[in-house]
Amino acid sequence: MGKFSGSEGIYKELVEDVPEDEEWLLGLVAFAVVEEQKIEWIRHQAEHNGGVPPDEEIRQWYQKLPAGVLLRAKDTAEARLRNYGENAILTYMDDYEMEFRDGVLLNEIRGVKKFWPQFGVNVAGGFFSTFLFAFILAIVAFIVLHDVSPVEVGKALRDKAEVIKNG
Repeated sequence: MGKFSGSEGIYKELVEDVPEDEEWLLGLVAFAVVEEQKIEWIRHQAEHNGGVPPDEEIRQWYQKLPAGVLLRAKDTAEARLRNYGENAILTYMDDYEMEFRDGVLLNEIRGVKKFWPQFGVNVAGGFFSTFLFAFILAIVAFIVLHDVSPVEVGKALRDKAEVIKNG
C-alpha cells in the first residue's frame, strides 16, 4: 500500500485487488467509509475556507492519508456490515414471528367459528351412540332375563318334537 493520488487507487486497493479470503463487499463498504471521510473533509473546508477546495488540495488529502486508514476503514466496514446483518436477521425474525403468531391466531378464530356446527354433530353422534347402546343393552337384558339359553331352546325343541311324534 502506497500513497494514493485519488479515489481510484483506494478503490483498486480495497475492491479490485481483494485477496480470495476476503469478501469484495467488505472492500466496497470500506471504500465508502474512506469516501465519506473525504466528503466530510470537503464540507469542513467549504465551511471554514469559503468554498470547495480545488482538485489539487483533494489529491493532497489522499496523499496525506495515514498508512492505517484502510485497515480502520475495513474495521469500520466490518462492524457496519455485522450490525446491518444482525438487524436484518432480527427484523426478519420479528416479521416471521408476527406472521406465525397472526396465522395461529387466525386459525384459532376460524376454529371457534367451526366449533358450534361441530359441537352439534358431536352431540347428535353422542345421542345416537347412547340410543344404540341402550337398545343393545335392552336386547341383552331381555335375553338374559327370559333365560333363553341354548340349552333351554334345545330342551323346548325336543319337547315339541316328542309331542309331534306322540301326537
